[in-house]
Amino acid sequence: MLHPGRGARRVPRTMTPEDPEVTELADVLPAGATRAALRYAEGDADAARTALEQSLSAASGERREWLMLLDLERIQGRWQAYESLVARYRMRFGEDAPTERERNARESAFPEELRAGGSGCVSLGGDLNAGAMHAMAAMREAAVRHTVIHLDVSRVERADGVGCRLLHSALSDLVEAGNGIVLTGGDHLCRLIRRVLDAHPAQLAGWDLLLFVRRLMQDRTGFERDAVDFALATSTQTPGWEPLLMPQPVDASLAERRREPRYVARELLALDGIIEAPEDLRLVAAAEFAGAHEYVNLDLAALERLSLPAATVLAQTVSAAAEAGRTVRLIRPNQLVAALLELLNLGQCAAIVTPKA
Repeated sequence: MLHPGRGARRVPRTMTPEDPEVTELADVLPAGATRAALRYAEGDADAARTALEQSLSAASGERREWLMLLDLERIQGRWQAYESLVARYRMRFGEDAPTERERNARESAFPEELRAGGSGCVSLGGDLNAGAMHAMAAMREAAVRHTVIHLDVSRVERADGVGCRLLHSALSDLVEAGNGIVLTGGDHLCRLIRRVLDAHPAQLAGWDLLLFVRRLMQDRTGFERDAVDFALATSTQTPGWEPLLMPQPVDASLAERRREPRYVARELLALDGIIEAPEDLRLVAAAEFAGAHEYVNLDLAALERLSLPAATVLAQTVSAAAEAGRTVRLIRPNQLVAALLELLNLGQCAAIVTPKA
């Protein structure tokens, strides 16, 4: 049972067509942010964007609405709109957006040649398909000049089987040749590949790339989950985890890792992708995890979207854990998911950990 915090309001059962049926919502967000969070939870990204843009146009918007729109553009891969909004945010608030501050911090930890524009950095964007041959050639050329290269895949928008095969071949060749690869945007690329596999579950090129990227990210949990799905989809044996041993840059702190600096694996559970059904197995796993640990750390960094029914189930799990005296942390949800969780009053019984605005 959810317990509304101070200032919570009860929404009547008789709803307008524009509003979902919700029994308890906390009145803690700007109106535009509330509308956007609910529309996005329903899967209507266009309506969420419209609500946020109207808020920004009406009175420049509150900072939270700017951050939500930035995350929405980033999640949707609308990079031109994202860059434009980043520039507007800088003019409005006199500083970079949190996402850009984090990116700059990551870049500053690299040797100069591995930073954006450096001879050891290759960025992939747009479509990962047959037209990506030139990018594969650039990766191989960079690897001739540098023992470790930086591959940024955060702005890939779409992928197909041919592109997956090309990238997997290039990455495999580089690792076999003794090169190190620092990956940025690995979670994003995995989500794109999973979409390809949802449409074509027996496509081996997609599975090969997905499992290899998990190894590059040192994401054993994600690898083992995807390996089971691979075996089921292809009627083959489940592949076992094998770590990749590669050279590292001078300061390897930027290599993309699972975000668990303060938690060991047994203390953290990651939820990812899009969760719509209340009975989703990821929510079942979260409930089991919450019931078995004193410190319930749920990593939501790779969670793209949570429907309202699914969020309600998660809220019940979190509320029950808190009532049982457990410490609950919801770590790094995107701003739209974070807003939905706040509307369900989860800030009253759990710490919602987001980057500092």
